[in-house]
Amino acid sequence: MAQIKDLFENHGVSMLEEPGLHPESVFSRAYNDVTPRRFVIDENQKISIYVYTSSEEVRKGIKDFEKKTAAADLSPYTIYQIANVLIFYVADESFKDERVDMVVEELRSLTE
Repeated sequence: MAQIKDLFENHGVSMLEEPGLHPESVFSRAYNDVTPRRFVIDENQKISIYVYTSSEEVRKGIKDFEKKTAAADLSPYTIYQIANVLIFYVADESFKDERVDMVVEELRSLTE
């Protein structure tokens, strides 16, 4: 988690840990028995980071998310899987920060 936060900071993306999880938010819930760390980039962007024991566990977490949110009307989000990490980036298109994609690409290059 520290390495992920450092990469965001190195790309100029300030991440503040969200105090207390909001249980009503689908991006705060546990999937495949893993609870996320939630961060705020600004008032319009949030990131949920799930760290699993393996990439197979991430896939199970994604399936669990899809099953539990199938009927939900979700906020716009992007989902990223990098090795054993699952990231939900919650932001409207007009607020998306391309630096998040740059961080994800760098994370992917570190795991290959």
